[in-house]
Amino acid sequence: MENRVPLPTDNIYKFYALFGLLLTVFSIGAMLYVNKSTNDLAFEVAVEYETLKADPVRSVPEEARFLVLDRKLEIANINKRTFMVCLAVILAAGLGMMWYGFKKWHTEVQPVQDEIARLTLEKLKREVGGGIDA
Repeated sequence: MENRVPLPTDNIYKFYALFGLLLTVFSIGAMLYVNKSTNDLAFEVAVEYETLKADPVRSVPEEARFLVLDRKLEIANINKRTFMVCLAVILAAGLGMMWYGFKKWHTEVQPVQDEIARLTLEKLKREVGGGIDA
């Protein structure tokens, strides 16, 4: 099987940074989706719920329907809070991984790679320059 998306396996800090970025993007998208789906549910039942709520004398089926809608909205809000807390934890972990990975990569790994590239370039220039003079 051919890998079409090259993963950064050359450096653990690069992996942390990019995986943290993935977690961050996922959690933000999931937060938007949870908020939208909860709002859709609330808007879907809002008219019927408010109509039943305004009627002081409800029949037994209407009372049952009102209680079901009330509980449905309550559960949706509890679920939304739970999902948002879980996604906030994932977002915090992603931001932490991203900050740590990019910081270590930029301050520890990249300077060494830059120095290696600079020394290699100097060596090649000397070899090419030495070959022309000789």
